[in-house]
Amino acid sequence: MITKILFIFIPRNQTYEISSVFSKKLFINFHKYSLYYSKYNDMRPLFIKIKQKYLCVFFIMLNFCVAAQDRLIITEIMANPNNGQLPNTEFIELYNSGEKPVDLSNYKLQVNKQSIELLPRYLASKQFILLVYAPSSSTFERFGNVMPLPRWQALNNSGAEISLIKPDGQLADQVTYSDRWYASSTKRNGGWSLERINPNISCDESLNWSASESLSGGTPGQRNSIWDEYYKPAIQPSIADIQDHSIRLRFPPALTNLPAITTEQIQLHPVGAKPTAIEIDREHLTLIFSTAIPMDTPLELNMVDISWCQLTYQFSIPLLHASPSEYNDIIINEVLFNPKAGGVDFVELYNRSGKIINLQGWLLGNREIIREPHLFYPSAYRVLTTSPETVEKHYPNAQLENFITMSALPPYANERGQVVLSHASVLVDSLAYVSAMHQPFLSDVKGISLERQSLERDTNEPGNFTSASTLVGGATPGYKNSVGVEKNMHNNTITLASRTFSPNGDGFEDQLHFIYAFSEENPMFTLQIFDDRGRSVNRLIRNKSVGQQGEISWDGKDENGHDCTGGIYIFQAEMYTAKGYFQSFKGSFVLVRDSSKY
Repeated sequence: MITKILFIFIPRNQTYEISSVFSKKLFINFHKYSLYYSKYNDMRPLFIKIKQKYLCVFFIMLNFCVAAQDRLIITEIMANPNNGQLPNTEFIELYNSGEKPVDLSNYKLQVNKQSIELLPRYLASKQFILLVYAPSSSTFERFGNVMPLPRWQALNNSGAEISLIKPDGQLADQVTYSDRWYASSTKRNGGWSLERINPNISCDESLNWSASESLSGGTPGQRNSIWDEYYKPAIQPSIADIQDHSIRLRFPPALTNLPAITTEQIQLHPVGAKPTAIEIDREHLTLIFSTAIPMDTPLELNMVDISWCQLTYQFSIPLLHASPSEYNDIIINEVLFNPKAGGVDFVELYNRSGKIINLQGWLLGNREIIREPHLFYPSAYRVLTTSPETVEKHYPNAQLENFITMSALPPYANERGQVVLSHASVLVDSLAYVSAMHQPFLSDVKGISLERQSLERDTNEPGNFTSASTLVGGATPGYKNSVGVEKNMHNNTITLASRTFSPNGDGFEDQLHFIYAFSEENPMFTLQIFDDRGRSVNRLIRNKSVGQQGEISWDGKDENGHDCTGGIYIFQAEMYTAKGYFQSFKGSFVLVRDSSKY
């Protein structure tokens, strides 16, 4: 129904205010040749080129009653603009995430309970607007929609509570930001804004905000650099404690609103048990079971259809109700305390107990190994370090699937120190090491670990830890030690996998393999190849520590990398120890080339 027809002559460079039948205010400013008009409560800009001195504006005001739900949220905060590329001015960005325009008249911005009234303005659906202190607002005009506020409450760098209050006094949105949200000391020092990640999440803001990733330090008036409408904060709980009839869950500390969970949403797999009651204590949920939780059996706690902040989650949490650990159930197996340049320390553990052990809450020195459940199976290895990637860079055979990343290891001095493993205030194993435990034949021990020789002997028994084999690169992180002592080994032998080899790249016997097995501990080894005239061809191994068992390969090339001709060759090897033991070995083999004839 047509309710009003208006003819208005507007001089250029002037702003006129028109009240509609809804008592809403329309602002017309032809200084920028633009007109904002209302049609079915949808505010859209109309750009008009004006050449004449006056413009006649013809309005037909239609009276429609459309119910619109405000959805005005805070999406960006620049609290510390110093040292940045954006204008050196604080700002707050608002976003209309609803489907209808929002009239900002009588809205209030509160900063630490200090109120500032917003100016009359319509904000269209899916549009942004920047709230800026009026004296500095001109510096933001290039970013789009700006509201210059005559009053401004300074934003604390360390944090503040920002609230957006509707005309009826209800809370539209609220963010209590903190400088901890930057997660970067560089960005915390200024020049970077805090941005909202998912505009559809309206609770637990600390999980939904982070520092801008824009190169300019912020994204005023446009989509945030970390904008993701599908983002789901990680809220999966971890196992805090397990008793015979209860499981205590710990939610992330940043989660201020715990999800509502019923007993029907939880099941212990594969036993099928459901809790009979749930107790809530701040960030914890305690699940009470009527039947005892099985011991030493890997289980899964399944939680389905968990609703939190308009999102739905499914959780599957591994757990183990383990028997109490005993001394030396887990032993220290290898230690690198003097890494290569640019390297990092590591400590390797070995589970010799025959039990599955949960490493959650265990300590290396005074440092927690892992906070989450982590099942350590029998005869398995775990390497504790701050950077698995760095360890792999220096030791390419490292088994990364056996690594646990710690935020920090205890400091281990190069000359002497102590490695201590404990759980629940009970000592499980400890190693007192000194640099002199390395083999005396080694001139440089940097980057060479100390390895355990026997899994059965006491950790600190003299001679049980020695230098890792230099033949394997000086360490064996995540797999069997290079110097492990084998039981029932009485002879020293070197054998050939085959007496002939043909390095022609056909995949069959392309290399000659020397297989050695020594009964002597901590052997040093030398291996040299001669042709049938007794001339040295390749000094393959020169005074290397090799461990008691292993394999050495030769590709048929001399020391300069040239292919050796076909014919009969001789190998000579020497094995010796620091205790004065010496033994030599000799043998022959045939190198076959395509042109060789015998």
